[in-house]
Amino acid sequence: MTDPFPFRVVALVFCFAHVGWAQQAEVFREWTSSDGRKVEAALVGVEGGTARLKLRTGAVVPLPLARLSPEDQAFARQAAAAALPSAPAGKSEGGPGATGPFAAEKTWPRTVSVGDLPPVTVVKEDAAEKKFIYRSEHYEFRSDSKLNTNVVREFNRIFEATHLVNCKLPLDLHPSPEEGQQYFVANLYTNQDDFFANGGLKGSAGVYQESQKALSVPLASLGVKLIGTRVTLEPSSEKDNSTLVHEITHQMMNHWLPHLPVWYIEGSAEYIAILKYEHGRFGLAVLGERLRHYLQWQGGDGKHFTMLDLGELTALDDATWEAALASSVEQTCQNYASAALLTYYFYHMDDKGDAAHMIAYLRAVEKTDKKEDMDAAFKKHLLRDRTFESLGAEVKKGLRKEGLEIDFAPPGKNARTSSAPK
Repeated sequence: MTDPFPFRVVALVFCFAHVGWAQQAEVFREWTSSDGRKVEAALVGVEGGTARLKLRTGAVVPLPLARLSPEDQAFARQAAAAALPSAPAGKSEGGPGATGPFAAEKTWPRTVSVGDLPPVTVVKEDAAEKKFIYRSEHYEFRSDSKLNTNVVREFNRIFEATHLVNCKLPLDLHPSPEEGQQYFVANLYTNQDDFFANGGLKGSAGVYQESQKALSVPLASLGVKLIGTRVTLEPSSEKDNSTLVHEITHQMMNHWLPHLPVWYIEGSAEYIAILKYEHGRFGLAVLGERLRHYLQWQGGDGKHFTMLDLGELTALDDATWEAALASSVEQTCQNYASAALLTYYFYHMDDKGDAAHMIAYLRAVEKTDKKEDMDAAFKKHLLRDRTFESLGAEVKKGLRKEGLEIDFAPPGKNARTSSAPK
């Protein structure tokens, strides 16, 4: 038979993943692919980023959502949400205990990869308005210049791979777009000046702007170059990739930001940025080596580092963190690296080294934005019966196993701090 869409039809027996689908009557409607082709079919399920359409012949066809028109993508996602009434709005792919391709692993993965180049759909290309919109499975890219879809597919790998690695960690972070949005949004700027004018930071490869519910990225940091109407793509530097991964991770954790202290918000993003990334694949098997490499980026020798006093680090507030960013490169590096090292310790070295206490902490704070509750959860699950001095001794012992010698600075390195958890 002739394929109604440009993909190979695969007949299969489809077991419903959710009873909600099984209870729904099959409703045939006209579906449109991203290249304009049409077919009559019934939606019988959505698994991750793939819709399963039942043709009149009875064959069930798997089709990536990104290969459907924007309207049909929205219809399929809404139908999936309706079939899962117990799932939180906007989080149908995740949530503690979720199953499927975006569910958290039970143990720390060694590699996470998106595989082949993720598909991309052209949503809008309007030269008069300078609005060019492209979509992948989880991202919507809004550019002020027209881009070749193959170029978008290439740089989109780092966005989709960062989404996937944040899904797969056993922390069960369940990334989901900001409230009221179906996709994570990235605003792409051809000119650096436009990037700066819209909140970008000088020297940055991208910045997550919580107030705008979007990531802002200069095309240059993605390796995209425009010469007239010609678009080329060159490999981005490892440092640009790391900065971008850090900011994408902030966006992945958007719904966590009110519930977490600044040291862990930054430390968790730095942790993902430390991982080895290459062509849509994150490697988690050589973490000690990557940690030492990261500390060299922070101005150290990769073998010795002086962390902030742990009481000071865990007491840092947003204003204190931003004050260091504005005034001292050296202090900024120490703050970020200290947060990364403490996060690394709680993920891989605390107690049995299985992140169980960090996971318990996350489950405790995800429902509250009260500082007293967050402080209590820190004390119960992370500090436990230890003082900051005894915790520091365990951090030093654990990181020594990774070939690092750690010292702690005396309190007061940052000009402003709030009260430490007691």
